[in-house]
Amino acid sequence: MEPTSTASAVRTAIGVFVLGGVGALVRVTSASFLDRLLAQRLPHVGTLAVNLLGCLLFGFLGGLLTGTARVVVLGGLLGALTTYSTFAWLLVDLGRSGRFATLAIHTATHLVGGTGCVVLGLFAARVIARNV
Repeated sequence: MEPTSTASAVRTAIGVFVLGGVGALVRVTSASFLDRLLAQRLPHVGTLAVNLLGCLLFGFLGGLLTGTARVVVLGGLLGALTTYSTFAWLLVDLGRSGRFATLAIHTATHLVGGTGCVVLGLFAARVIARNV
């Protein structure tokens, strides 16, 4: 018996919900851990690291996955893991506190590094897909 499109949509929504929770938990614990270790050198380094890793994984898995798996993993797990809204909030916070050099470093590294990580992830996915 073939699943109905409604049943499939419900399973997809549940998958996004569950993996979104996992992604959020990984984001919060990883960013907090890195901030405790390295925040004196670079404030909010945990968010930066999680965003760059998330961009790398987004490019890699986005290049490999299709269909429902792609929606669930990219929209759920990585959508919750990558923290662009948190990033934007941190930039506003840095600006309000007058830390403009740190704001510029974060902005450039997130944008250039994140885009580079997506491209690197896509490249890695293509290499692996050719060799499988």
